[in-house]
Amino acid sequence: MSIHAEKAVVDIKDGQLLKKMLAYALPHWKMISLCIGLAFLIVMADLARPYLLKVAIDDHINGLHKPMYAVEAGKAERLESFGKPVIVGDTAFVRVNGTESTDTSAAAEGLRKAQIVEVSGAQYLTDGWPDSKQKPVLTQSGGATELSADGQTYSAKALDNETVSKFRERDTGGLLTLGLFFLITVVGGTILNYVQTNLLQYTGQHIIYRIRSQLFEHLSKMSASFFDRNPVGRLVVRVTQDTETLNQLYSQVIVNLVKDVIVLFGILIIMMQMSLKLTGLMIVVIPLLIGMTVWYRIVVREAQRKVRLLLSRLNSFLAENLSGIRITQLFIREERQLEQFRELNGEHFKAGLRGVIINSIFQPAVGFLGNFAIALLIWYGGGSVLDGTITFGIVYAFTHYVRQFFNPLMSLAEKYNQIQTAMVGAERIFELLDEKPSIVDAEQTKALPKQVRGEIEFDRVWFAYNEGEWVLRDVSFKIEPGQTIAFVGATGAGKSSIISLINRFYEIQKGTIRLDGIDIREIPLEQLRRAVSVVQQDVFLFNGDIASNIRLNESGITDEQVREAARMVHMEPFILKQPQGFATPLGERGVNLSLGQRQLLSFARAIVFRPQILILDEATSNIDTETEMVVQDALKSISKNRTTLIVAHRLSTIQHADQIIVMHKGKLREIGNHYQLLALKGYYHKLFELQYKERRQMLDAR
Repeated sequence: MSIHAEKAVVDIKDGQLLKKMLAYALPHWKMISLCIGLAFLIVMADLARPYLLKVAIDDHINGLHKPMYAVEAGKAERLESFGKPVIVGDTAFVRVNGTESTDTSAAAEGLRKAQIVEVSGAQYLTDGWPDSKQKPVLTQSGGATELSADGQTYSAKALDNETVSKFRERDTGGLLTLGLFFLITVVGGTILNYVQTNLLQYTGQHIIYRIRSQLFEHLSKMSASFFDRNPVGRLVVRVTQDTETLNQLYSQVIVNLVKDVIVLFGILIIMMQMSLKLTGLMIVVIPLLIGMTVWYRIVVREAQRKVRLLLSRLNSFLAENLSGIRITQLFIREERQLEQFRELNGEHFKAGLRGVIINSIFQPAVGFLGNFAIALLIWYGGGSVLDGTITFGIVYAFTHYVRQFFNPLMSLAEKYNQIQTAMVGAERIFELLDEKPSIVDAEQTKALPKQVRGEIEFDRVWFAYNEGEWVLRDVSFKIEPGQTIAFVGATGAGKSSIISLINRFYEIQKGTIRLDGIDIREIPLEQLRRAVSVVQQDVFLFNGDIASNIRLNESGITDEQVREAARMVHMEPFILKQPQGFATPLGERGVNLSLGQRQLLSFARAIVFRPQILILDEATSNIDTETEMVVQDALKSISKNRTTLIVAHRLSTIQHADQIIVMHKGKLREIGNHYQLLALKGYYHKLFELQYKERRQMLDAR
């Protein structure tokens, strides 16, 4: 299977994912609780505004024509149970709701009914509560003015502008007070939103910082086999983009979702308090919303999962091809690589487009239901206003509350999309975190002595990268402390595999490898790898200057030790010629150095850590003959009193070795020094003769 083809993610229940995600939020529970508390206050401020408008319309703008109780000014205290009375002349008035006409206690206390009615633009004070559904008619009877409505006749008194203004005085003050309250809710809600947003972002960033750090730490502990089957692009997506989807969840969605739920329940409670009939009319559309949400949840989760998988493949392809862009250009493969990229990009485009189409169906559908609810409200609520059973202020407030009710539902598409994206990202993150490193310290470890001798023993070692495909077969040998040992053989003979096993980059299937008599599986990994330095054929240099690439940010290594290491591999003169010396920055992977210079830098890196065991894995293959002679001279002093293992194809570079181990098809075929192996007339002799013949032909050709 291609390393770019990801394995299917095991379907994890949402409850399990949420439990894992909430575990990261738990240390910040105080901050999150504060944000939820702020959400309550923000919702209260938002819900108060339509209610303030309703009060302004019904009690003040249209308040002049509300039913009233009246009593002599001296007995105004009798009205205080209904509200603060207004004194006009020798009479005290207080406005009441029409439903209080059934209150028989008002008549018992000597309260009489009164109401201001508008007829032909003039205001009249009546001695009753005329039915507002019928148009009142004025008549004159015996010099007195009467008003006829709903089949009854009421005495009426024309009011001049000054008297009307007295009735309006409280309305003017009330509207000013309501306006101030409205402004306070707007400003207060804005400030609370600002504080809540910053707290959420602060919390979210801290959580993501922890997750990213944990992911990077986890990746640094994974074995080489893990990176063999996982391309860099895929892992980069995990650490960057997948964690960013969780950031949206922690910093926005969770608390805002709680806020939206509070809004929905708050609106329902307020609407039910104002009118049960209109509330029931709005609830009719909720089953449709539930059905649509269930459908949306099913389809968008799978769509997001596919988008993330294809994005991972796209990143893997990009990382691989941009790293090998020179090979692409050398072999004129730009068009072919572009075709592959277009194919992957097209699949990602189609997957993303499917998610867009799903959202474009869900969100307008929710908006349609919201507008349908408002249409029902206008039809039924408007008729109720005309009938006088509901005030205009209630209907007006309902239109605001319905819009507020559907706003969270309208944004549900975006939030649910973020939730599902976060769930898919969480699946991939926790899948990675749940994959245990295949090479870890033993439960009972044995520490290496402070001074490692460097004795290495392979005892009947069998090893395979893939099960059943043996790379090493029953390999046994022993290296004495301070010896220089070389490994030779054809490509694929198992030389580099032996080197990788000494550092426990891979785990053997059978046999034992010992360092100073201790099974390396019992030695702590940190101690084992600190005792062994490896110089590889493919040198990797980090972004940074020359000095930092030698010491690898090890604070215990001094500048003098860095210079000494460079001096030992005869690289100091070249470095000092650079504009900034050891502080000279290197390009990506040391692109501004030659292959030979990079190799020499890797030698200095290995030496500066003062290992007891030094491994050179084809380390001189990229160095010219002149430089190789310099390095060989340096190696004599470097390898003194230090166990040195050399893997080489050129036999001329390892003739000085104490022992040469000849590998062939995963088995140890011959062992001895250069002269002993030549005397055997075996496989080593054939290799030597072949290389010697090739060298002579090259010299003759010159």
